[in-house]
Amino acid sequence: MTTLPPPTVSTTAELRALLKLAGPVVASQFASNALALIATAVIGRLGARELAAAAYANASYYLMFIMVVGVMLSVAPRVAQAHGAGDGAGVVRALRGGLRLAALLTALVLPLMWALSFILPNFAPAGVDRELVATYLRVYSLGMLPNLVFIALRGTLEGTGKPGPVTLVALAGVGWAALVAPALAFGWGPLPRLGLAGAAGASASAAWVMAALLWPLAWRRVGPARQTVPVGEGPVGDEVRALFRLGWPIGLTLGAEGGMFSVTTLLIARFGPEVLAAQNVTMQAITALFMVPLGIASATGVRVGNEAGAGRVAQARRAGLVGMGLSAGVMLAFAALELLSPRTVFSVFVNVNDPANANLLAVATGFLGIAALFQLMDGLQVTANGALRGLQDTRMPLLVSLVAYWVVGLGLGSWLAFGAGLGARGLWFGLTAGLTFAGLALVGRFLWRTRAGRS
Repeated sequence: MTTLPPPTVSTTAELRALLKLAGPVVASQFASNALALIATAVIGRLGARELAAAAYANASYYLMFIMVVGVMLSVAPRVAQAHGAGDGAGVVRALRGGLRLAALLTALVLPLMWALSFILPNFAPAGVDRELVATYLRVYSLGMLPNLVFIALRGTLEGTGKPGPVTLVALAGVGWAALVAPALAFGWGPLPRLGLAGAAGASASAAWVMAALLWPLAWRRVGPARQTVPVGEGPVGDEVRALFRLGWPIGLTLGAEGGMFSVTTLLIARFGPEVLAAQNVTMQAITALFMVPLGIASATGVRVGNEAGAGRVAQARRAGLVGMGLSAGVMLAFAALELLSPRTVFSVFVNVNDPANANLLAVATGFLGIAALFQLMDGLQVTANGALRGLQDTRMPLLVSLVAYWVVGLGLGSWLAFGAGLGARGLWFGLTAGLTFAGLALVGRFLWRTRAGRS
């Protein structure tokens, strides 16, 4: 990376630029989370049988899907660096390569999902309807291609500093799902009652709607430069390979983190259904709050990528540190809310005034108090990861994540829970240790990559 003399840009100016980009990105993250909440709410009203089947199917689908999503997240930093360098053709190559990569990943993973729909139900525990599990997997997975295409289109718009259309399209998708999911699930008007298949189909159709709406906006953004890049193999094929090389460590990193939380939940299930319910409520709460630093991390990656692409290492460093500082401040505020008013946090998800939920809330409040301890480091690790993606540094963060989550987090948590006798709280202390290790290591990596004199 060649260092060019940076323009005089203050920290305040960088913060304004980051907030201008991060606001719409955070809104998009909340919209994406809202899609999942709508689906859960509709399925929950179908009945416990449908909810259990969907939860069981999602546990397997999510882990594989989040890894291919991670691969597709390589589009945004490639676009950002090309845009920062003033390379319009590079932006077009990244977009076309991303679309082709989305098709290739779908061709590989979708058949696996359908094969899994025939195998997974055979391992379903008692009380879980096997046919519903299979149906949900087959229908829900039909949204894989448009979801991956949407990520490529979103990465192009965000990487070129235009996240607003993504937010509008994501909100349109929420509106579509809110209308279509109950209509198909319960058979409104002339529509047949499709039950769980209808809810899954609505989620898949929302992905198709969002991809279709964003497609022309992304192509309009790349403008005349698209005429300079051939559609055939050539540079686009090279770009697909570059995106995959950059993206596969991101996918495994997300899989490592998601796997840690999944395994933790499975281990917590050994302490009884009430503790497991408290775990689920607490995870819903912190996941909803996590949408803010997740959006800041994406925006930070774009800002770092723009500056790195222009060869301004010092300014890329400033952009990353400003993003980390903003995430840290937001997460400290959330931690204060969690410690001072846990009932306010949980009231979004459960009836805190119902005496039947008293024990659940007591256990969940204990978990939330521990979660408040790692909020700062959680914000730092996700934003440092985003900043490193902006530098197209993904392999070392993968190694850090594997050690942090599977050695420190799960290893220490399991010992504290079962060896030291701390029970479920021990697993949450393990999560704290793992996220702290990841946060410190990734911030250190970013500082090293952007140190003075590095080319």
